[in-house]
Amino acid sequence: MKYLLTLLWLLGAIAAQAQEYTGHVADKEDGAPVAGAIVTARDSLGKPLGYTTTSASGDFVLRPRGGGTTAQLDFSTMGYRRQSIPADAGRMLVLLTPEATGIREVTIRAPRLSFRGDTVSYNVSRFTEAQDRSIADVLRKMPGIEVAKSGEIRYNGQPINNFYIEGLDMLDGRYGQATNNIAPQDVASVEVMENHQPIKALKDIVFSDRAAINLRLKPHAKARWTGTLRGGAGWSPALWNGALFAMRIGARGQSMVNLKTDNTGQNPSAETERLSVEDILNGGANDYNPAAHLSVGTSSAPLDDTRTRFNRSHMASLNNLRKLSEDYQLSSSLTWGYDRLASDRAARQSWYLADGTRVDTEQESAASCRQQLSARIALKANTERFYMLEKLEASLAWNDLRAVLSGSYPNRQRAEAPAYGIENDLKYIRRTGTRSLTVTSYLKYLTRPQSLDVVRETGSQRQTIADRAFYMNHNAAFGTQAGQFAFAFKGGVSALFRGLVTDLTGTGLGTGAANDLSAGYAGVYLQPGITYRSQRLRLTLDLPAGYRRYGLHDRIDGNRNPAGIFTWKPRFAVKWSPTGHLSLSASGTVGRDAADDSRIGNGAVLRNYRSVLCGVNEYRQALQRSLSAGIAYKNPIGGFFASLLAVRSWNDLPFLPAQRFDGDYIVNYYVHSSNHVRSWYLSGDVSQNIDALNGQAGLNVGYNLSGTELLLEEVPASYENSTLTVAPRFNFRFAAWVNTEYRLEYRYTTLSIRGREPDGRHDFNQRLTVNLVPSKKWVIQFTAEHYYSQLSADRSKHLLLADASLRWKINGKWEATATAANLFGREKYAYTTFDGVSSGSYRYAIRPRNILLGASWKF
Repeated sequence: MKYLLTLLWLLGAIAAQAQEYTGHVADKEDGAPVAGAIVTARDSLGKPLGYTTTSASGDFVLRPRGGGTTAQLDFSTMGYRRQSIPADAGRMLVLLTPEATGIREVTIRAPRLSFRGDTVSYNVSRFTEAQDRSIADVLRKMPGIEVAKSGEIRYNGQPINNFYIEGLDMLDGRYGQATNNIAPQDVASVEVMENHQPIKALKDIVFSDRAAINLRLKPHAKARWTGTLRGGAGWSPALWNGALFAMRIGARGQSMVNLKTDNTGQNPSAETERLSVEDILNGGANDYNPAAHLSVGTSSAPLDDTRTRFNRSHMASLNNLRKLSEDYQLSSSLTWGYDRLASDRAARQSWYLADGTRVDTEQESAASCRQQLSARIALKANTERFYMLEKLEASLAWNDLRAVLSGSYPNRQRAEAPAYGIENDLKYIRRTGTRSLTVTSYLKYLTRPQSLDVVRETGSQRQTIADRAFYMNHNAAFGTQAGQFAFAFKGGVSALFRGLVTDLTGTGLGTGAANDLSAGYAGVYLQPGITYRSQRLRLTLDLPAGYRRYGLHDRIDGNRNPAGIFTWKPRFAVKWSPTGHLSLSASGTVGRDAADDSRIGNGAVLRNYRSVLCGVNEYRQALQRSLSAGIAYKNPIGGFFASLLAVRSWNDLPFLPAQRFDGDYIVNYYVHSSNHVRSWYLSGDVSQNIDALNGQAGLNVGYNLSGTELLLEEVPASYENSTLTVAPRFNFRFAAWVNTEYRLEYRYTTLSIRGREPDGRHDFNQRLTVNLVPSKKWVIQFTAEHYYSQLSADRSKHLLLADASLRWKINGKWEATATAANLFGREKYAYTTFDGVSSGSYRYAIRPRNILLGASWKF
């Protein structure tokens, strides 16, 4: 019996394995074979037991899997009615009836963010709203990216180090011309390249923690001229603006033309400012920009330019880049700017003295006329084995300033402050395998012939200044790689030659009123460094040291004050990335840097009608120490970015700043005394993409604390200034016809002077924008701004501003606009600030209610 049961079980299994269905599927109407039809075997409960597809000839062979009994066969394919037949043995002929197949509409949406390697890509169309006119408007809505009021772009808390369009750097850091003018409809994606090393020959030898941004254009915006022509006019008072922006982005070259004119408060020249400057090879050593001598001109309130800027402005900028070969490219730019500004303000300044508080008032009406012309030409090659940059740049600026003041010290001021400069930057790198040789040479010449005239009821004062400076920095560096270690050894020479001649008449001050000196230095330096790098960890140790021989010849008193100074400032840094999302960093530095030459010149210089500055004809060093720690987290797929940075510094300065009142003047000078400066800096930002609301939410928090000492009226005063900033933001699209954006910035500032009660001020501003899109052709925008300022312990002021605009998109190229600004007709804005051991309360005039009508054409 046991053997009989086994035999029956085997026969059943064989029968099941032998179950096979064959046949032919054809069109019922014309008999043509149907290829690709799906044939599915099912049991009596409808459970699938296997499937196959018909061949090009319409034939099929189906062997269902064991464990079930086939009851029916289903046949289906596009363009035919679904059919089921009983599962019969033998070859079958199945005729399918043609039938139109209804397809359900499916919308496929690309993700807002994607991540590959070290590159985060933002899909521009997923962040663009109907009201957005430039790619800068869209960048502000992207999580992880911040756009400051200056136009500077930050990624996860750090400024970017380069800005590219289709992989090429045409603008040399002046990327505001692109972000404020390129239409979002022309951009496919914004790529953020993390840890970007722009010099290919230094890959894996020199490292950068900063990111770069690259705009990827849509096909229709490439290899042809595209752009926008805009114009508008309005009244109360008479208003105008106009702009022509055109660009051609091709594989062999790029060109950009930007022309603007405006008197509505916009600042066209701001677009031409260099925003991202990271010199991978020399750091900030070549950033020599001496402090301004004069402090006269129009004033500006912490409001948007369109609120307080009374202007007549024009700007023209031409940029060009040509690829001479696969390795070489030639870029050039020519920029001209003109700004005629007017301002009206009232101020109340309080100085907290040991024996009481001194208060001065002033009412100021000022006007300035500034012109600037700059030109740049650069030849660059950037390959994995070879890098070369030769850049020549010249800048000419003319600035004529006038002011009329009443109050405690009525007067009239006029200043002429031209500045001319030319610089040449040469960099050469040759790489062979894991070794690299770098040679750089930098030269810069500046001259500033300036003057200030002050007329009072009691007499007049005149200040003349002739300041010339020639700076150079040349070095060579050798770098190599050995496993996970990178070694660098740099040596170089630097020098500064400066001549300063000043003359001040009519003040009656007891201090010297002239400077006639030559000053400068020549020095050598060494900068060895070592970096260890693994997949998750990077350790860096830099050991810079140098020697400078300073010289100073004062032709007035005949003194010569030479000095030899050794510099040393080691730095250690660590960065650990335990995952691809999280990174932690820390660094520390201590040492004595070069002497500060900006204080040279002990003769009095009248900076404005009230302020006099006296320097020191002596070179001394400061002891500097600092620690920093940071954490950054990113989840691009989830759209979450967060960063936090903390910096603690201690500086022991060789001079103590001092102030004294001398008649109508505040005299600022320095005394030989140790000055301990302590500071805290904290900055954090978090942003989250919210797909459900087609937007993002973010929060920025900052804290600054600085404590130092000042000699005020020959009485030492220790004080601390602190500022806490909290700034939440969000932008959402609740429906296709409405979206909104909200920003708030709260500040709490304090001034603590030893021996006095601390004083603090609260202020905040918030901005809400609502955009209504009733149809594809119409966009209605409402904007409300609320400012709160605490003027004193028991006085505060609220200011509410509102604007409205209407846009009519006539077609794909033309649109018309109507804008009404300052609907409530507000005229003044007031706020309070702290500066050292003084505070100031200010009131500014703002632009009146106005209406502007405009039109634009996109080509």
